[in-house]
Amino acid sequence: MKPYLYYSILCLLTTVALSCSKKRGCNDTDACNFDATAEKYDGSCTYEETWYADPDGDGYGDPSFTLTQCEQPNGYVNNANGIGTPAVDFTVMDCAGATHNLFNELDNNKIIVIAWVMPCSTCITDPLAASNIVNNYASSHPGRVKFYLVDDYANTPCNGLDGWALAYGFSNITTFSHSDISMSGYGVDGMPKIVVLGGSNHRVYYNENESSIGVNAAIVQALTDNP
Repeated sequence: MKPYLYYSILCLLTTVALSCSKKRGCNDTDACNFDATAEKYDGSCTYEETWYADPDGDGYGDPSFTLTQCEQPNGYVNNANGIGTPAVDFTVMDCAGATHNLFNELDNNKIIVIAWVMPCSTCITDPLAASNIVNNYASSHPGRVKFYLVDDYANTPCNGLDGWALAYGFSNITTFSHSDISMSGYGVDGMPKIVVLGGSNHRVYYNENESSIGVNAAIVQALTDNP
């Protein structure tokens, strides 16, 4: 073998051997599992996540209370109440006899706030607060933000639901008692449950049980995303 060919092969083998002998691992200093001894990246890096408080243990977090860190804290989950997931479509008649298709209304640039209630005195606080928030947009965004009051399991007839809403001061709302508008499509059932929906991608902006905190912020975000 010619000397120059021998040395070329030897050099190639040495280079390959050195390359193969490099320690592989996560060599990104911004990663949670950074390894200062790693010489070659192996795709194993992990990074900080946003974790959402889940005080009721239903698997859906509260977007108002977050931590950003590598490890999952106790009592936190990595999804915020299904926010960002698609809404659940329906085509039903309201208590006044008008037919509504949810996706058509969202496609027509409406922001829809739905509150499921079991008509009772203890269920009034959060739905009424959400309804009042929606009414605040009547002047600034006429016709854009709608409030739907829905009987929880469609076992209260429309006249009972309408009478309850009137007695507690709801105004400018649309009422439904129809099982096709199901809260079960938004995680664990709640009394009440409130969701904010918007956009042609039919996005969930808010999803909470027994709370109206964050409804206004969700509406603002929905309006911003869908001018």
